[in-house]
Amino acid sequence: MSDGENSGSLAGLWNLARRFLPAGARPGERGQAGGRIHPSRTLRPFVHTLAGRPSPVLLDLGPAVGANVSFLGAHLACKIYPEDLYFDLDQPFDRHGSETLAAVFETKLRQDPGSVDGILAWDVFDHLNREEAGLLAGKLTALLRPGGLLMALFTTEPRDDTASRRYVIVDEDHLMHRAAPGARWPRRVWPLGDIERLLAPLEVVESHLLAHHQREMLLRKPPARGKEG
Repeated sequence: MSDGENSGSLAGLWNLARRFLPAGARPGERGQAGGRIHPSRTLRPFVHTLAGRPSPVLLDLGPAVGANVSFLGAHLACKIYPEDLYFDLDQPFDRHGSETLAAVFETKLRQDPGSVDGILAWDVFDHLNREEAGLLAGKLTALLRPGGLLMALFTTEPRDDTASRRYVIVDEDHLMHRAAPGARWPRRVWPLGDIERLLAPLEVVESHLLAHHQREMLLRKPPARGKEG
């Protein structure tokens, strides 16, 4: 497992990141759409791994973002299913919310089991309690084909802001974080061990602790026995 905190100081990571930023941009700088640009450590290996597969199938748990669709289409020639779970997470659920979300997952995540090559989960799990997260993790694991990848982001500090985030791909190494009002904001900090247990049997390929208080992870569904991923 590759972890950002083992690659040097956070200041060193920032200095390294500046070398690869788009011209004129700096970490935390605002992009044209009003969000802030931050380095990404898992998007590049996610894209490069899937680029070796013919017509991969992707599941995006965020809203359809034109820049993301264009980027992924150009790099992967893939089929993308945008299934905006944030819309449902921002709804006011009653105390039976977990049951309601289970129905949402079944309705929206309707792809055949084992048919998806890659999933962009963004920071969806930050919005969920343990029961809800377990339901979603089980569903996503079932959808992935053996050797399939899941990219997920997790906050590393408590947040009290009343806006969630949307993620816009700038390039293979940078994401723009854009605020989006919502009823549910990131409310849970998942320790690394809890994340690994939550997403098991997916295997951690990369894990990076970044200076903007976020952990990026890339996980893989184990390949079928006797086959390579």
